Amino acid sequence: MAESSSKLQPFLLLARSTKGAAAAKIILDVTAAPGVYVFSELLELPNIQELKDQPEHQNAYRLLELFAYGTLSDYDGSSGSFPPLSPTHLTKLKHLTLVSLALGSRSLHYDKLLSTLDVQSIRALEDVIIDTIYAGLLKGKMHHHERVLHIDWVAGRDVREDDLARIHSGLENWCSTATSLLTALEEQISAIRSQTHTEQEQLSAYNARRNTYLSTLMEQQTSSNFSTRSSRTSKSDDPAKSNQNNGFGAFSSFVGQAGRVQGSKGRQMMEAGDGSGSGRV
Repeated sequence: MAESSSKLQPFLLLARSTKGAAAAKIILDVTAAPGVYVFSELLELPNIQELKDQPEHQNAYRLLELFAYGTLSDYDGSSGSFPPLSPTHLTKLKHLTLVSLALGSRSLHYDKLLSTLDVQSIRALEDVIIDTIYAGLLKGKMHHHERVLHIDWVAGRDVREDDLARIHSGLENWCSTATSLLTALEEQISAIRSQTHTEQEQLSAYNARRNTYLSTLMEQQTSSNFSTRSSRTSKSDDPAKSNQNNGFGAFSSFVGQAGRVQGSKGRQMMEAGDGSGSGRV
């Protein structure tokens, strides 16, 4: 809203040196001027304050208050209390009314906006929204199919003195809520840190036990392999068993050969006997 304040400066300079009808004319001009959306500095000027006590210019002063604090519904409820408004005045008042609605809610449904802003179609409503966005008064997203306007950011408006106590209370509630949230976040962070520390300790203990088990298994496997190799080596290298096996084989071969020789001699004797016997006959 800094740009709006800068655009108000020329009107402030004129208002400081004018009174009566000229000051009322400045109010009509400034409320229709493009880009001017804050009016508190003008309202505080003594020359402008005098107008609320002048019956012929009270309606101009009320008009300035309307654009500083009010909405379109305030004008519709008592339009006779204000000077006649041009289409430029009405369009600007719709922008300010939309800002007031956005300050009260972050989601504005089209049905409510259509009635509050007194527009007859969705197209006309979205034109008002777009103009308000381009004026730098709010940022948001229009959802045409859902018929809703989601507010991301909205500018502030002028504040009555009577509203300061309400704003102060709202800020105190916000601070209290923020403090509660920070406390809850700190508690969660502490709990997560404690849990992480415990999990790290459990993981370290698990790794230590796993390494111990692996070392034991490796030692047992190495010992088993060594015993198997030693057993095989002792069996193949035992000379006594080897000699016994060799002696048994030689003995078996000798017995076999002797049997074959004895059998051959027996056949020869039988053949000789058969020959001699036939001679004697």
